[in-house]
Amino acid sequence: MTDSPTRRGFLGTAATAAAVGLAGCTGGGGGNGDDEAGVALADHPLGEDLDRWPHLGPDPFEAPATLVVLDDPSCLRCATFHQNTITELESSYVADGDLAIAVRPYPVVYPWGEPAAHILEATIPRDEGVFWDLLEHYFADQDAFNTDNVRSRSETWLDENTDLDAAAVIDDADSDAATSRIEATLSAGEEAGAGSVTPATFAFVDGTLRTSLNGSVSTNTVETALELG
Repeated sequence: MTDSPTRRGFLGTAATAAAVGLAGCTGGGGGNGDDEAGVALADHPLGEDLDRWPHLGPDPFEAPATLVVLDDPSCLRCATFHQNTITELESSYVADGDLAIAVRPYPVVYPWGEPAAHILEATIPRDEGVFWDLLEHYFADQDAFNTDNVRSRSETWLDENTDLDAAAVIDDADSDAATSRIEATLSAGEEAGAGSVTPATFAFVDGTLRTSLNGSVSTNTVETALELG
């Protein structure tokens, strides 16, 4: 698939980081700043088309607190963030309707993350539950994937673990429609100031941006940002 100018810019930054073993992922995490604090989710770059992406909990535009997460299936810190912080937040707040968590794949780290993001996107109109299961699979088995095998391994996993037409999902992942949606997230992330950092997390309270956070931040950090607990 052909890289757009936006995609090439992100890959250039990520490639430099990868050369020293960072590959776009950041460490322990911290605030990315609150220069845009006060912006409504509906007016924020990441609010555009957000209703078309999977989310946990109530409607992100109506929830008391909303977390919008940009992550890359190939990012080690994203895996840590989901397996720990996101899991804890889901258990404590999502079921009670206090928090919505929306995730948009943002492939700026290792090269296999881009086709993986497209495959994730292709599952959404078929079964959003598969989106979450496949994302968990990527995070759990990151060492097993590379650009040469991500499509075949994903097709095998889909065939063995879901009722979807796995071959059709892979075909759709290579389509212009899938590409355009991922490119839209890359552009929105750039406009929001995420750059090549993953995970990049944006905390909204009552529909208004409070702050953004970089890296695999703790549950307590997110709770404080979202005024939870």
